[in-house]
Amino acid sequence: MKLRTEIFFCFLALFCAVSIPAQSADSLRLNYNYINSVPQNAYIYINNGFIGNTPLYFFWSDSTFPKQVKVSSKGYADVVELVESSALINKTFTLIPLKGTHKLNLVSEERQLYFEKPRKIIPIISSAVISLGAGASAYHFKSLAIDNRDNYEVTGDPEALDKKKKYDLLSGISIVVFQAGLGALIYFLLID
Repeated sequence: MKLRTEIFFCFLALFCAVSIPAQSADSLRLNYNYINSVPQNAYIYINNGFIGNTPLYFFWSDSTFPKQVKVSSKGYADVVELVESSALINKTFTLIPLKGTHKLNLVSEERQLYFEKPRKIIPIISSAVISLGAGASAYHFKSLAIDNRDNYEVTGDPEALDKKKKYDLLSGISIVVFQAGLGALIYFLLID
């Protein structure tokens, strides 16, 4: 049995010694063509046949060259490039907007750093105070309910059980008020 184990490990070591150096070059590397565009999601056509949208990794479908690669998107000028050989393409095309169809920088042109109407301070402060007070009272009442439950479990006093139920009810009501106050605070802060 020991001899079989030694033979197995010898063959395993020999296999590793032969196969690891043979894979020193990346044998799993596939040579894809890559086309991207700014803006992305543009259509890619090769010899007027649609092959996908940018960004796209692809292989040449056949070995006939030259090929015409066209990248197009609505509202932008088409970009056409002639590929003469089977060399890999790794290219990003910048599409130029047609006149009058696109704003160049949508974010900065329509961005506002302020609200159109000033915020109402009294509702914001009152809803914040209600939320904080209700949250604190919910914590306080739940702590009292837990203490009374522990007291009931130790002593078996039915009065402690009644207090626990009362404090649980008050804690639940406080949580509902907290959520309503928080909802009002968000409304007054964000709604224009």
